[in-house]
Amino acid sequence: MNLELVAGLQDWLLSDPLGREILAKQRLFLATQVTDYYGNYSLQIGLSQINLLQGNKIKHHFTLGSDLLANLAHLPIQSSSVDLIICPYALEFYQNYDLILAELYRILAPNGKLIFLCFNRYSWLGLKQIRLTNFKDLYLIDLVKFKQQLAKLNLTINAGKFFNYCPPCKTTAQLRRWSWLNKVGDRWIPTWANSFILIVSKQLPSQDLLTNNLEQLMLAT
Repeated sequence: MNLELVAGLQDWLLSDPLGREILAKQRLFLATQVTDYYGNYSLQIGLSQINLLQGNKIKHHFTLGSDLLANLAHLPIQSSSVDLIICPYALEFYQNYDLILAELYRILAPNGKLIFLCFNRYSWLGLKQIRLTNFKDLYLIDLVKFKQQLAKLNLTINAGKFFNYCPPCKTTAQLRRWSWLNKVGDRWIPTWANSFILIVSKQLPSQDLLTNNLEQLMLAT
């Protein structure tokens, strides 16, 4: 990931009116989700100034970018060892993030939780992207395609939520004037939200599927 772009995005979430509102709502949502997660290890992918896993009961927590410096596609972490991973706006830095998803699946423990925070391609942010300094070089996420990619990895969606339908604004007052769109969006056009969270779990393939894959491999050789 481009560290300069990451820093700019983190600053946007912490200081921009729209960024602060999205982050505040997502933190409230996550606080209700992670309190019952247990295990030995949790990992946050980037945004080191923003702790998104407050309140969980997992013993050891690490953040990629501060506690651990590594290539996201080749993490120096044992397979099936991390009980909870949160990935806030990291996929957006890659035009093709299939290798990233595969690597996160590899290190995630069986039945472990993986939380994605993503910017939605089909939203105000997507429409205004080219004009927004911290977004013009990002690849916003297509939700339909993303769900298909998760399914291929046997990552099951357990929960999700959409956040904010307002256009980018320079002031809090301007954002407040557009706040009526949040009620309209939640009711009528939820998939046009600026951001969304998906919580998925790692499901191991059934024995029948493993046997079928082995048979296909033997036939291929």
